[in-house]
Amino acid sequence: MTKNELSLAFKESLIVVDSSVLLDLYRVTPNARTEMIDSLFTIEENIWVPHQVALEFHRNRVEAARDQLAFYDETCKSLEAALNQGLQRLNEFANRSALGEGEKRKLKEPLEKAFRAAIERVKSHQGVFDLTLSKVLNDDPVLKSLAKLLDGRVGQPLPEDEHAKAQTEAARRRDAKIPPGFKDRGKKTNPDGDYLWWEQTLIKAAEVRKRVLIISNDEKEDWVNKRLDFSLGPREELTEEMQRRAGVSLRIVNFATFLEAMRVGATVSVSRETLSQANSARRQSEKRSKRIVISAVIVDEYEAFLRRALERREKEMGAIVAEQARMADDAEAMEVLDGQAAQNHYVTQLYQKELRDLSEAVAVAPRLKGDLVLHIESDSLRRSLLERAYRARRGSADTP
Repeated sequence: MTKNELSLAFKESLIVVDSSVLLDLYRVTPNARTEMIDSLFTIEENIWVPHQVALEFHRNRVEAARDQLAFYDETCKSLEAALNQGLQRLNEFANRSALGEGEKRKLKEPLEKAFRAAIERVKSHQGVFDLTLSKVLNDDPVLKSLAKLLDGRVGQPLPEDEHAKAQTEAARRRDAKIPPGFKDRGKKTNPDGDYLWWEQTLIKAAEVRKRVLIISNDEKEDWVNKRLDFSLGPREELTEEMQRRAGVSLRIVNFATFLEAMRVGATVSVSRETLSQANSARRQSEKRSKRIVISAVIVDEYEAFLRRALERREKEMGAIVAEQARMADDAEAMEVLDGQAAQNHYVTQLYQKELRDLSEAVAVAPRLKGDLVLHIESDSLRRSLLERAYRARRGSADTP
């Protein structure tokens, strides 16, 4: 849709706001938060929030505020680590180049000065952030604003028997990789959440018979079609299910797109800085989707599996090399052996990369009792760990 069409759609649709949007209100500056909430009030009459979304918001709002507070500290620590690494490299350079203390100091001072200035600037921005954990627990301004905005606009929970059926259906969809929710297959907590609020939305849409427009920063592949990291709209399965169950159309947009449409309508002030923060929060949301909480035992088991696999590959490669030496005069056999060697080398590199990525993630991972909080960029490694965790919960000892 064009921006004008999108602006019109906000006036005519049932607008469903996901918890990813509501929680991001804790991750922006006070000015941006005010403009974001004011923008949501412009579509107040059409907003509706599924019960499951409200539940997830309440469960996670304190953690969202803590995420933002920790972000400043983590940024400072990362800059300190980068500075120390840079100074170490310069020390090595100075020693190997036989530089005197005066020249060494001239080499290091600009780097140290620049990093110290950046760290101080980060700390000054931290002072602008107005939320503390105490304030969120005792006098939460975000909660107050949303209580007013969503008064009478939050759905009811599913009846107990319908809730149980929905959980069973959520599990079936995860196993069959049917959207939404199959990307949450390995989650230890709330793996049914996405499907539950989708089911609640289908029921509401069938009641009001208005086309549905979802505002969400969850852009995983079980919600939207993605090509080259661009979101192209909701999954066809979701569009078809919405049409079949409620007889209406479905659109999904992220919060930044919604705010841009509000600017076009000129009904509320949305600054470029607020748009920038909305986009930044969306990207951080994607990064958080690559963060998994998983048992340290599962991680240790998978690391041991990778090491055993590499040992097997090394032995196989030794056998191939020995066979190549024995069959050196047989061109046809050598061609087959060369292919086996290339395949072995390729698989070995994949295992080595997974082991390296896993070791790097574990080295900096916070611990929650017996679990590790891992940030893993590799989709295949993240999927392997989650599949292993899923099988462990199901009592299967299958090896990936």
